Amino acid sequence: MKISFHGACREVTGSCILIETGSTKFLVDCGMFQGKSYYKNIEDFSFNPEEIDFVLLTHAHLDHCGRLPKLFMEGFRGRIYSTAPTRDLTEIILLDALNVSRIEKKPFVHPLCQEGDIRHLMNFFTPIDYGKKRIINNNIEIRLKDAGHILGSSIFEVWIKENEITKKLVFSGDLGNMPSPIVEDPKFIDSADLLFIESTYGNRLHESKEMGDAILIQEVKNTIAKNGILVIPVFALERTQEMLYRLNSFFEEEKIRGVNVFLDSPLAIKATNIYKQYVDFYDQEAKDLIFKGDDIFDFKGFEMIKGETEKVLNAPTPKIILAGSGMFEGGKIGTYLKKYLGNPLATLLIVSFQVDGSLGKKIINGERKIKVDGKDIEINAKISTIFSFSSHSDHGMLFDWVTKANPKKIFVVHGEADASKSLAESINGIVPEYNAIYNF
Repeated sequence: MKISFHGACREVTGSCILIETGSTKFLVDCGMFQGKSYYKNIEDFSFNPEEIDFVLLTHAHLDHCGRLPKLFMEGFRGRIYSTAPTRDLTEIILLDALNVSRIEKKPFVHPLCQEGDIRHLMNFFTPIDYGKKRIINNNIEIRLKDAGHILGSSIFEVWIKENEITKKLVFSGDLGNMPSPIVEDPKFIDSADLLFIESTYGNRLHESKEMGDAILIQEVKNTIAKNGILVIPVFALERTQEMLYRLNSFFEEEKIRGVNVFLDSPLAIKATNIYKQYVDFYDQEAKDLIFKGDDIFDFKGFEMIKGETEKVLNAPTPKIILAGSGMFEGGKIGTYLKKYLGNPLATLLIVSFQVDGSLGKKIINGERKIKVDGKDIEINAKISTIFSFSSHSDHGMLFDWVTKANPKKIFVVHGEADASKSLAESINGIVPEYNAIYNF
């Protein structure tokens, strides 16, 4: 068996692992690079896409699914195994990424890819339920477990038989932050010969969710008190839905009142509608609220904006604006940054991970003069952060999860170099280099 790494090595984006057995070649994820590594998206694969038999897709975030159109355009015609929510979310994520690349005049992962190609790609998906073993061929079986990261996110257990010996490989995908609203907590694994673990927060511990709630409520109250504007960049998947869930709770419990909330992200609106179709994937708390008649994504004063950004800009203060994207790349957030970052009555609340090289990372690092869509902006707004809402496990959670899996060998991926190294040292793991090859 040969294993090679084609992304998310000592960086967070571009997840892509190739497994080669004597008779089969398959990928785990095929994600887009973001931030400073964006240029890698148009580089040639280090393998022949026509020879890939199938893909195991852990979830629908762009850094895990974004190069699937490239794979398809260059000859891949195998099956893509995922949950049903992952399939549906992947389609809107890929179509949005293509559109953003056109707006920003950036090269997409394949220059000839059109909307029709992405829709054709979706015909190659095979949805699989959690917990049921699936025979892929005579030598490979798989099983999906809930990773608790976003709706439909999966851990893959893979049994590979070679020379009458069966080895179990486990791919964590991205593991969720326990406890999280809406989605279930990550499931544990009881054994593994080879384990592939993410490390986004491999060198950090999260603040408590209670602390995050307290900061969020206080920032909303501060905004109301000064008749200001609270701008929250959000990822379309999970972060938007979690923020709506929390705000819904605060409003219904009357912890906050007297402020309008706008969601300006066409992609997040589409994603939220898909979330509403898969209530069976929710945790029990969210199911109970829905059973009692609560729309967990709606509340008094909330409005989804569809092509009416001017309406939000002209709305009276105080107001809260949730806009994509969470990492400040593409989406509607640029409009609001240009409008409000220079305003001392505004607050920019960052609630999502920011990859090195991103605009959000620069702001967190204290830069007070930045460029947004080519325009120079001097930051006079308050900058606030909450990292307890992360949808990734922190160092302690990752360590516990790996320990319970009791693996024989561990590869640490999907983390900046320091984060991967920190986790690897604590669990005796290997941090692979980009395009590195290992034989087993």
